[in-house]
Amino acid sequence: MNIANITVDIGNTRIKYGMVLPDGTEEFHALPIPPKKEQLAPLAAVSPLPVTWWIAPTGTFPWQELQAEILNVRPNDQFKILTRLHIPLKVDVDFPEKVGIDRLLAAFAATEKFGDSPMLIIDAGTAITVDVVQDQTFYGGAILPGLAILSETYPKISGKLPLVSVADSFLKTQPLYPGKNTEDAILNGLYWGTIGAIRQFYEMRFPQRENARLILTGGDAEYLFPGLTQVLPAQQIEYVEGLVWQGIKRCIEE
Repeated sequence: MNIANITVDIGNTRIKYGMVLPDGTEEFHALPIPPKKEQLAPLAAVSPLPVTWWIAPTGTFPWQELQAEILNVRPNDQFKILTRLHIPLKVDVDFPEKVGIDRLLAAFAATEKFGDSPMLIIDAGTAITVDVVQDQTFYGGAILPGLAILSETYPKISGKLPLVSVADSFLKTQPLYPGKNTEDAILNGLYWGTIGAIRQFYEMRFPQRENARLILTGGDAEYLFPGLTQVLPAQQIEYVEGLVWQGIKRCIEE
């Protein structure tokens, strides 16, 4: 393969990278944080020519460590770090320089895809961000604990409350309310509590619900999507995979 650019989103729990293949198709991969050396070995075969890695450091893992590992197998590659200055989006918040670049990248990608229509953008990852975007402007929003992080709080509340595996549970089915046992009660609090919070933010910002979209992305988006379609107009909810990656890609193109 001959690939000129690879885009990288360094989050809190995963390193997600994508590339556009010569035939125009897009390919995504994910690595755990920190990545193991054997997991980086396939990177040596991505292209026979030097590649530029566009890195968006959205989490806490130092991007320099990833750079060093890649250079061990591809010493001629180059690296460019995306900052807020690369994102052509107006930001209307108190401290623009402190906004997470992943939130801005998702907002930018959404405006490129859906235009100037009012949007609530949900990025459901380690944390769940709920951001308002309208008229090419990022207005801020809310940050909620992610489902997995929230599940870890229950044993801290009481030794009688178990740690529930969120991924395994939500992959099976949505929790039914009322929960008939402790585990189901916890799952109801996690799932429907998060769904209710997102709905409340949506209705606070867009009380008339006219032409307002809810854009859903992130690792836990697949779990939240069916629940949100039960409490908000399904035709106004859009699930977009890899919205942050698409924002990085569009910044490069810009």
